[in-house]
Amino acid sequence: MYTTQKTAVTKLLAVAMTIAMALTMTVSAFAAEIRPFYNEEVVIAASVSTASKMYTVTVQAPAGTTQIKMDATLYQKQLIGRKQISTMSGSASGARCSKSKSAAIQTGKTYVIEVTAQVYTNGSWDTVEDTITVKT
Repeated sequence: MYTTQKTAVTKLLAVAMTIAMALTMTVSAFAAEIRPFYNEEVVIAASVSTASKMYTVTVQAPAGTTQIKMDATLYQKQLIGRKQISTMSGSASGARCSKSKSAAIQTGKTYVIEVTAQVYTNGSWDTVEDTITVKT
């Protein structure tokens, strides 16, 4: 009787260790490499200010970027569709490009900013597009 209990406990322990080992290997296989913020992504941010009647677009690219070109179009949402309010272009040498422009911005309206950025990193141009909606 003593050997039967010992064998059952040993088998149970072996099964538990096998499950723990399998889970450890699975988690390790799916682990992602840690990367710094902005290391591999182009981030586009935009804002609209009713106080200064301006809109701002910022493009932040990865380290190693030597040139950025951007085009932005500001639209005001209408009941049906949207109305183009302003456009602007900008460029910068380096990994960050920020540009502001005054526009006829009204309080209580919704604005859409469409941004197209071209980023020159590691010898090639990449195009990134984003649409940002802002309610004033």
